[in-house]
Formats: sequence, structure tokens, C-alpha cells
Amino acid sequence: MPDLTAEQLSHFQGATTLCYCWHLQTREGSQTIRVTDHDRAVTFRGESWHPGLVIEASVLRHTLSLSPEPLDLKGALEADGITADDLKAGVWDGAKVSVYRVDWQASDQGVWLWSGYITDIREEGDRFAIGLASIKSDLERTSGRVFSRRCDTVFGGAACGVDVGSAPQPECDKRFATCRDVFSNAENFRGFPHMPGNDAVISGPGEKRDGSSREIER
Repeated sequence: MPDLTAEQLSHFQGATTLCYCWHLQTREGSQTIRVTDHDRAVTFRGESWHPGLVIEASVLRHTLSLSPEPLDLKGALEADGITADDLKAGVWDGAKVSVYRVDWQASDQGVWLWSGYITDIREEGDRFAIGLASIKSDLERTSGRVFSRRCDTVFGGAACGVDVGSAPQPECDKRFATCRDVFSNAENFRGFPHMPGNDAVISGPGEKRDGSSREIER
């Protein structure tokens, strides 16, 4: 649960007039939607949140782990600016989502619950199932290159440069030896075959090391 002041905790423990308010913004920020599951418009944070959310949601979980916390929602989402065609076309794929719990009779009493992204939208009959991932998933994304002995590029892609159609053996195991000897493409190899081995990492100064510390992966 989010951190609540004593006043908020006291209020929410006895409140029976609570609703969810959802803020959605497309990935590029060109469209913003504020929608609630209440049957009337709710004013919160100086903005109007309009009816149009009918959702069956699993529990919005808060953990101390680095899990992306996948969340599947099933229901209906209708609001000005959101259409079935847009959902099918992927306009809202990757959209930012923030969820708030608000007392519609005292909208100054509202708390943030969860933030994340729409990961996928699937059509199920006359409704849409929406997959979400927590903002914690940002911590699990690879940023920049991965240092590895093996190549990290796509075989046959622009960075690789191998013509798959005329390649003598249209398979690649990402090893430097394969890139060099089978495809004659060592100059485009995007791994780090000369990385020190584990013995070089854990050994102390002056200790004798075997050849594996500098050996090219074969």
C-alpha cells in the first residue's frame, strides 16, 4: 500500500464512496485520457475524470522486489479519445498508466496506487484484455550493449552484414570462431572474445593463470 497520512488512513478505513481513477497517456504523449469507474465525473487534482471504466482487475500489488509485476485486466474501457480501432491499431500500446483511489464525495482524499505501462491489448469477444507491467520493469530493461564473449547482433541483420541467402551454412551460434571461419565475417563480430576468464577475475596479483584467462572462445 502507498504511504498514507494518519488522516487519510482514518478516512479510507471507513469510506464506502471510493472509486478508481485511471490516467493514461500514449507513449509519445500526444493523447491523454482520464477515466473513472464511478458512474459520474469525478474532480481530482484539479482535473475531471470521466466515467467509462468497467474493469475486473487482479490485485494491484506492491512489493519490494524488482519484479515487473504483470497485471491482467479484463473489462471495458470507453472514453473520448479511445476507440476500438485505435486499440486494435496499437495506438495505446506502451501507454503510461497511473491508478488512483479516490473518494468521489471528497475528491481531495485520493491516493496514488500504481504506475506502469500497457504491454499488450487483446480482443476477447466484445471486450479487451489489457496487459500491464509496473514501472519497476524499467530496471530490468537492457540499456546499451551487453558485454559477452558471444555476438549480440541479429544474424543477417545490418550490423552483421552476412547475406543469409548465400551463406554456406545459414545458422550461427554467435561464437567468434564461427563468424571468422564459417562466414569470413570477423570484422563485423560484435562480441568480446578476448574477455578475461573467471580465473583472471578471482586470482590475486602475481598468481599463475592458465591460458583460459585470455583464450578466445572457440
